[in-house]
Amino acid sequence: CLVYLFHVLNTGNDNMVFLFLYVDQVVRVIVIQKTLIEHAEKLRQVKSVIFSQQRTFWNGVERKFLRDIQEGSTEAAEVGW
Repeated sequence: CLVYLFHVLNTGNDNMVFLFLYVDQVVRVIVIQKTLIEHAEKLRQVKSVIFSQQRTFWNGVERKFLRDIQEGSTEAAEVGW
């Protein structure tokens, strides 16, 4: 790409220089957008795993709390439930 740019610069064709720079910027934007989309997808996957783990944790806490209440345990009251 740079070799072509230097060739165009040496020929003095300003329109081709602007076209080359425009295409270069468009390609860079596309690459950046693709990277951002990939990172956003990875973030969505990580968030879904974290939310799933949180749900599992809180469901376990809730079950233990209800079981303690049913069994008449005072442990729930002792820890501030």
